[in-house]
Amino acid sequence: MLYIQALGVLVYFCFWGWLLGKRGTMDFFRAARYWMGRGEERHHGRVEDRALRYLSEVYGSGIDLPWVNCLMVGFGMSGCLAALIILVNSLFALYFPTGHFLPVKWLELVMIAGLFPPILVMFFGKWQKTVNQRRLGAVRRIFKSLDQAVAVACELRKQYSDASAVPSIWAFPVRPDYTVFEAGKSIFFAYAFLVLSSFYVAKTVPRFLETVILGFSLYFVPVVFHGVLAAFGGWSQKRADLMAYPVSVFLRDIRILEKQRKLLSFD
Repeated sequence: MLYIQALGVLVYFCFWGWLLGKRGTMDFFRAARYWMGRGEERHHGRVEDRALRYLSEVYGSGIDLPWVNCLMVGFGMSGCLAALIILVNSLFALYFPTGHFLPVKWLELVMIAGLFPPILVMFFGKWQKTVNQRRLGAVRRIFKSLDQAVAVACELRKQYSDASAVPSIWAFPVRPDYTVFEAGKSIFFAYAFLVLSSFYVAKTVPRFLETVILGFSLYFVPVVFHGVLAAFGGWSQKRADLMAYPVSVFLRDIRILEKQRKLLSFD
C-alpha cells in the first residue's frame, strides 16, 4: 500500500516538472534563468532597450531605489519558499498519514510576512492603474504609436527566433487576455491524476477536498514567484541566450494590443 502511494506522489510531481518545462513555449525554467543571470550595460536606442523600458514601465514596481526592490524580492522569495514547503509537507502528510513531517506553524507566519509587503507596495503603486492603461501609456511614451511598437516587435522576433509570443503562465503570470486553458490540456491531466489518486488515499470527503485544494494552491506558487520578480527584479539587458524571455513577454503584450485594436476597429 505504501509503495503504491509513493509511486502516485512521484508520478504527480514528475508530471508537474514536465508541465513547467513544456517545450515550444517560454517555460518556468527559462524565465528563472533570466532573473538569475547577471545584467549588462544598456545601449540606449537599441530595440532591446526600448522593449525592456516598456516592460519596466508596465510591470515594474516604479521604485527607483535598488535596495527597496532587493528587499521586496527577498520578502517575496521567502514567502514563496515558505508556501512551497507548507504545501508539499501537507500533501505528503495526506498521502502518508503515518510518516513524520515538519512543524510548519512558524512557516505560515513567514509566508504571510513575506508576501504581504510586496503586494502592499504594488497595491498603492502601479496597481492603481489597470494593466491595459499601463500598456497604452508605455506605448505612447516609448514608441509614440502602436505601429512603431509592432515594428520593434517584428525586429526582435527576427533577432530572437526562440522567443515565443505565448509564454506559459508559470513563466509570466499576468495574462488577462487568455486563461490557463490556452496552456493546453496537460493542466487538466495533472489535476485529473490528483483527483483520482485522492479518491484512492482519502478516507473521508473533507480529506479529499483538502487534497484537491492543496494541489490547486501548489499550482500558484510558480505564478507568484515570477510575479514578484517581474515587479521587483528589474528588467535589464542580458546575454542573448537569456533575452528571449523578456522578448517573449514583449511580443505577448504587442499581440494583445493588436488584438484589441482589431476588435475596436471591428466594432
